[in-house]
Amino acid sequence: MPKNQPTLSWEQIRNYTEKWSWIDARTGKTRTGFNPPANAKQKQQVPYYVRYITSNGEVEEGEVITLKVFNEVRQRMIRFTASGEIRRIRDYLIIEVDGVRFQTH
Repeated sequence: MPKNQPTLSWEQIRNYTEKWSWIDARTGKTRTGFNPPANAKQKQQVPYYVRYITSNGEVEEGEVITLKVFNEVRQRMIRFTASGEIRRIRDYLIIEVDGVRFQTH
């Protein structure tokens, strides 16, 4: 029997791709979220695993970090953590982020 995987709309992709990690100045603990405070130490983006379709129709996957988001055209600029290659991908062509599948239709 196949495992039931949750599926979400591609419009909710921001919740999975734009996370930050930092050390809280007040408590000294590591926190994860979307907006790190100005006085936080060791701010860095949290890498995530993505599987998507390229504009040529090929499926590609890897661990990436989001560099920039283009909301008007539903695209984002990503950098692969292993190779350092930078690409632009379309949000509606993303299939899966960290094991969560997205509905693209």
